[in-house]
Amino acid sequence: MSEDVKKVGKDFAKDYLTSIKNQATADDDDTGDGAGDITRYDDPSLQSQIALMDIQNTQQQLNMETAAELDRIQREFYTTQDIRKGQAEGVEGRLSQMVGGEQQRLSARVAGEEQRKGMAESAFQQRLGQRVGGQEQRASMAEQGTQQRMSARVAGQEQRAGMAETGSQQRQSARVAGQESRAGMAEQGSQQRQSARVAGQEQRAGMAESGTQQRMTRRVEGEEVRETDLQREMFRRYKEARDYGQAQKAYRA
Repeated sequence: MSEDVKKVGKDFAKDYLTSIKNQATADDDDTGDGAGDITRYDDPSLQSQIALMDIQNTQQQLNMETAAELDRIQREFYTTQDIRKGQAEGVEGRLSQMVGGEQQRLSARVAGEEQRKGMAESAFQQRLGQRVGGQEQRASMAEQGTQQRMSARVAGQEQRAGMAETGSQQRQSARVAGQESRAGMAEQGSQQRQSARVAGQEQRAGMAESGTQQRMTRRVEGEEVRETDLQREMFRRYKEARDYGQAQKAYRA
């Protein structure tokens, strides 16, 4: 609440109390008969409501005036700020254009100087490159000729050495092949003789073993036949004895 509203409220309360006191004094004087024990007071509810409405209206008016004042001050402030901002932006824009133009001119000047220096330097480097290129080309051609001659000389030496080595290796290979062939033939004859010898031995041993096995087989076969015949004879005798015994029992019976 603003100070003006507080002041209005205090003044109204003070006036209201003063009127109540004055009304009470007037009522006491009107009796005239000394009957001061009964005091009449007016009902203050209506006056209080009126006073409150006045205070509310005053408050609303003050609020509206304060809001209007604040709006005006705010508009003036922002208007001033917009003006200052526009002025500052204009100054900054002009300063930027000025600095940008100066930088562009300086860059163009430096670029021109560097371009001229680069062109001079490029021409010098081209001439130097052509001179060095010619020297290197002639040196390369001379070196290439030297290397070709050395390569041809070495190739001839290597070819002759290769042919000599080939002949030597062929002769050594033929000599070794003959030696190996003769050794192989001798070894083959020896192995054949050993094989024939072993084959004869194995054949004779096989024939001897075959005769032994045949004789053993015949011996076993004879033993088996004799044993079989003996078992048959014993069974025949057992059967005859049993039949005879059964016949004797039957006769006695």
